Amino acid sequence: MHQKKIYGIGIDIVEVTRIQEASCRWGTRFEERIYTHQELTYCGDTPSRYWRLAARFAAKEATLKALGTGLTTGMRWQDVEIQADAVGKPQIVLHGEVRRYAHAQNISAVFVSMSHTNTYAVAQVTLCTV
Repeated sequence: MHQKKIYGIGIDIVEVTRIQEASCRWGTRFEERIYTHQELTYCGDTPSRYWRLAARFAAKEATLKALGTGLTTGMRWQDVEIQADAVGKPQIVLHGEVRRYAHAQNISAVFVSMSHTNTYAVAQVTLCTV
């Protein structure tokens, strides 16, 4: 049996108003650059919309920190997608250049935890290899 080894850990915190202001100022231009269609659909148009968007932004940042790359050439914000499983637990799905990079590093598991208040959203991501 193979034991998982931690490849990287990332954490990020973001002010909810920062995401709300960017969204209100730039609208779909901002949102469609950062979030996938599925993420935007999940966040909906509810009172919790900006909390959810902020938590997803923090998770994307935390993922890139855990990889140790930041948003380097060819990587896009939408390459890190936060989905909810059948019971609502967040999980990260990697796409595009981020997925290729993670595969090259033998990343076999991605764990995410997200939380928010009215003011802040935070996320922690742990990447593991086998």
